[in-house]
Amino acid sequence: MTDEGVSKLPWDLIRAFLALDRHGDYAVAAEMERIDDSTLRRRIRTLEQRMGRALFVRTERGWKAAPDQLELVRAAQRMDEAARCFSRPHQEETGVISITMLDAFAHLFSDVFGNFQRKYPRIILNITTESHFVDLEQEQVDIAIRLARPLRSGATLRICKIGDLQINAYASQAYLTRLEEHGLNPATARHRLLAMNLRFSHSDHNFAYGELSWDDLGLSGDVAVWSDSMLMLARMCEQGQGAAIMPAIIASDYRDLRPVCPDRPGPVGELWMISRFDLRAPWQRDLADMLRAALSARQGEREMSV
Repeated sequence: MTDEGVSKLPWDLIRAFLALDRHGDYAVAAEMERIDDSTLRRRIRTLEQRMGRALFVRTERGWKAAPDQLELVRAAQRMDEAARCFSRPHQEETGVISITMLDAFAHLFSDVFGNFQRKYPRIILNITTESHFVDLEQEQVDIAIRLARPLRSGATLRICKIGDLQINAYASQAYLTRLEEHGLNPATARHRLLAMNLRFSHSDHNFAYGELSWDDLGLSGDVAVWSDSMLMLARMCEQGQGAAIMPAIIASDYRDLRPVCPDRPGPVGELWMISRFDLRAPWQRDLADMLRAALSARQGEREMSV
């Protein structure tokens, strides 16, 4: 048989081959394939003619592929499993999906990821936190959730907006009270600053958060701590160790945090989902919708508590 003949074997011939090997009887195999007996026999004859040899031998248990055709059986089984994968409903989609984001957002959306996996139990999430903007294409990361929108998404990336984020400078009530006890106005005092160490490339991103300066928020002072962990800075801020810039919904997780300048509204940032997928599969759309809903709900809770 020529290579060209092998490469053009119709799938129905391979299915007939596999069905007869599995069931050992023409009538049973035909019934399982939902065709008549004569059609199955014709397909087996056609396959044997194209292969240039008899493919089956009769045994005590019925018809089986010839002993020297076990590799052909295994290949047919692999093809059948691959075909089944394409016919599975979206609820059965499976695989490992890698997601990267700042630690604060991993914490913020932990319930979303739990709910997502309950809906799609065959999808495994590999969630990592980033201290630099991962190149999704080069590092084979599937999805990034971040405060910056790529200016050039490339041919393979898709971008969708999760929502807006109010950003401000925060400090603990205890820290602000100490300043006032020393006769200092928090709006004009020099502060102990807790700063994000953003080792990100800003040149190809619209990154409002990363471009903020303390002056933009009406603060001055000296940086006492640098960190690439927003959660650690928020915790230190809660402990009264200084002032930090963060999204309002992150600050709302810490009951003692207050805006340093409450009469001065902070800028608005944006949260984005960047994906190597086309965002058309149901699970991809569901994940984006669940992130949006969670962000909106948290912002609504925060506004009610203010």
